[in-house]
Amino acid sequence: MKDRTLLVDADIMAHKASSATEGVFFFNGRDAAPAIDENLEQALEVAERDIERIANKLKATKVIVCLTDDVNQETGEVDNFRCDVFPAYKAKRLNTRRPATLPKVKEFYARRYETYTRPRLEADDCMGILATHNTLVPGEKIIVSADKDMKTIPGLLYNPRVDKTKPKIITELDADRYFMEQTLTGDQTDGYPGCRGIGPKSPFVAAVWQAKNLQAMWQIVVAGYASKGFTPDEALAQARCARILRASDWDFQGRRPRLWVPPA
Repeated sequence: MKDRTLLVDADIMAHKASSATEGVFFFNGRDAAPAIDENLEQALEVAERDIERIANKLKATKVIVCLTDDVNQETGEVDNFRCDVFPAYKAKRLNTRRPATLPKVKEFYARRYETYTRPRLEADDCMGILATHNTLVPGEKIIVSADKDMKTIPGLLYNPRVDKTKPKIITELDADRYFMEQTLTGDQTDGYPGCRGIGPKSPFVAAVWQAKNLQAMWQIVVAGYASKGFTPDEALAQARCARILRASDWDFQGRRPRLWVPPA
């Protein structure tokens, strides 16, 4: 049996297990702080069950959980490298309540499975780096994530919410196309706007999906930004927010990202 490693988005899996098992009660109205019934033991059971079920379904020989390291432990503020590029990145999440057991579920994953996390990177970046590196993980690698951003990474992708029995193949060309689409349309959840005024049905997005290489796609993106009065530098900042790191985007010796540079 050949090696088959699952690269698991443990951020999403942990949040799902934590939120599904905690009780939230508002005794004094929605404006008051809720009472929380944590149900940690149940959360840990669900967290392990969910990963093991996928591992069995995909006949995995190994699981690596990928976790985000983007929160400053002293201030609680987002400390992702993308904040250096676009300071408003994920700023809206600061006021979002997280499930009470979430940190403990993540700690459980880190104890139970081999873990990959890197300074100021998200789980998405960790999965992208491992999936596209030639030797870090031997054999077949499958990203397991419900995050649409992972369509920007070439390789095998399994979305537990929609895929039944096998992963989808993401070609490098389609990964680049989705990356450029994200650069145009932005991501409101992550807090970067893309090119304001350009949506998924824009002719610029359609043109990106007809382009045959990344250089042509980038020219379309720049033209799209220019049509709304934005500069190439503004387009580049959004591209660097949208870029989920691949192995070539990570300086292994310096332990820092290499910011994406458009093709010449």
